[in-house]
Amino acid sequence: MAGMLVLAAPLAALPPAGRGPVLVLLPPWADAVALVGAAGGRLVGPERAAFAVLAQGEAADFPERLRAGGAWAVADGTGLARMCGAQDE
Repeated sequence: MAGMLVLAAPLAALPPAGRGPVLVLLPPWADAVALVGAAGGRLVGPERAAFAVLAQGEAADFPERLRAGGAWAVADGTGLARMCGAQDE
C-alpha cells in the first residue's frame, strides 16, 4: 500500500480542472460506484482499474466530496479520459 501512495503523490498534486472528468484514486475495498454517486457524480469511460476510475460531477466541490467520501486522491482526468475513449456529455 505504501508503494501505491508513493505513486499517487504526483497525481494528487495535480488540481482537477473545472467540471471536466477527474481521475479518482481509491482504496481497493471501496465501492467506486457508491463513492462517486454519493459525491454527486457518475463514472465515465469504458474501463475501470483496480485503484482508479474516471468520474464526472457537476458540483464545483465534487473533488472535495470525493476526498471526504474516502478517495485517496483526485486529479485532472481530461487527458486520460480522451486516451481511454470517454465521451463528453
